[in-house]
Amino acid sequence: MKKLISIAILLTMLLASCGEAAQTPAGTADSAGTDAALAETEAETEDTYIHDSLPDADLGGYNFRIGTSEFGGKHLNEYVIFEELTGNPVDDELYNAKLYVENRLNCNISVIDYGTIEGTRDAVKKSVNAGDDAMDIQIGHDHHTGDLAKGGYLYNIRSIEQFDFDKPWWPKFAIDQLTVCNRMYVCSSYISYCGLSYERVLTVNKTLAEAYGRELPYNTVRDGKWTLDAMFEFIADTAADLNGDGKMTVDDQVGFTSGNQTEYCLQEALDCSVYHKDENDVPTLDFNMEKLNKMVEKTRWLFKDSGLYVEDADYGQNMFRGGRALLAYTQITNAYNDYRQSDVIYGFLPSPKLDELQEDYINCCTDTPWAIPLNASHPEEIGYIVEALSCYNYNNVIPAYFDVAVKTRLADSPDDAEMLQIIADTRTIGFAYFYSMPFNNIISDLKSGKKELASYIEKGTKSATKNLDKLITAFEAMDA
Repeated sequence: MKKLISIAILLTMLLASCGEAAQTPAGTADSAGTDAALAETEAETEDTYIHDSLPDADLGGYNFRIGTSEFGGKHLNEYVIFEELTGNPVDDELYNAKLYVENRLNCNISVIDYGTIEGTRDAVKKSVNAGDDAMDIQIGHDHHTGDLAKGGYLYNIRSIEQFDFDKPWWPKFAIDQLTVCNRMYVCSSYISYCGLSYERVLTVNKTLAEAYGRELPYNTVRDGKWTLDAMFEFIADTAADLNGDGKMTVDDQVGFTSGNQTEYCLQEALDCSVYHKDENDVPTLDFNMEKLNKMVEKTRWLFKDSGLYVEDADYGQNMFRGGRALLAYTQITNAYNDYRQSDVIYGFLPSPKLDELQEDYINCCTDTPWAIPLNASHPEEIGYIVEALSCYNYNNVIPAYFDVAVKTRLADSPDDAEMLQIIADTRTIGFAYFYSMPFNNIISDLKSGKKELASYIEKGTKSATKNLDKLITAFEAMDA
């Protein structure tokens, strides 16, 4: 894994360049008294700041248009750029990103608001069908954007020469999942921090861990041994019937809590997708029954038989915020929006591996992904602007977001900073979930014990094969 970015140091930077030379955007702090300090800081962080490979370019005032809408109480462009300074460290870095890229490339970044996620989807269809050039990128709901890809409405992101997919703002696992037949029409990357905020992670109550004499498993993670069994050992005997009614409910204390919007992400984290690529990058069905049986047995025990689990809302946030869960399989945004306002002292851990045979930690997310409409007429300009924004946001917005998500600053919690960087570097989005394929949520389908794996696989294989063949045919029919 690449050298960890020094998040605490990066947060001291007023602005950093994503090109070969730093440029201070208008609207940021007066640079008159800070040039020397900024130069010193940049020298100190030269080995951690990751620059893009873009050559100098003048885009002649090009107007880069982001098609967007409101979703989940937020306008989706606000995960990429911000229109004003607010005093919020994340928003202000996004504001700086916009001004920096506009100044660096001589362009303008604007937003077209289509109202709803359905409005954005329909605007892309209308634009492509009419042959006009209404927007440069769209940001939309995951399933809506996946449907646009299957319908032939999107441009192959892999064909943009300015995009350097070896850079960390193109998360490897997510890019691999969304690339089909060597084409990628939809992307979940670090031009936006939305996928990061929706990433499923484990939050750990440090006070409860200490009360039960549990050493926080940071070294276990570092050693590659943070598995389901290690997690079970960590949470063993930590449930308590607080109200004495003989039933485990959200009013009691558990070792583990989560909700119904997490199990398909846990399946990806355990590396148990049934879809795999062949040597030609074509997805195929591949049932590793030994692994699948292990996943089903262990998660069924946790959710159904262990007495350590209670489902709480969507992400377990209520029990965890109330100090009644040792671990919550939750989203980073729950810490950012909620836990930091509570009295809980918490840290972060990556999703566990299935076993020690699993090579990498995998941390799955949902996202509001971005895409380029098929009839985009300025792919070079899109390439420059998206790559420059992605570089800036990866180096500046992510550390700012992490720092706000943790109640004590990451400078005071280096273990959690390291865990969050591992989580960010292993972010993915599930192929089966994204394209609404069968077998995308085996854990949920089988956790009750009413169905058995072999018959479940046998019954669903015909539908899965049909859906997969349809997807491959659609992608292979599009221009590379």
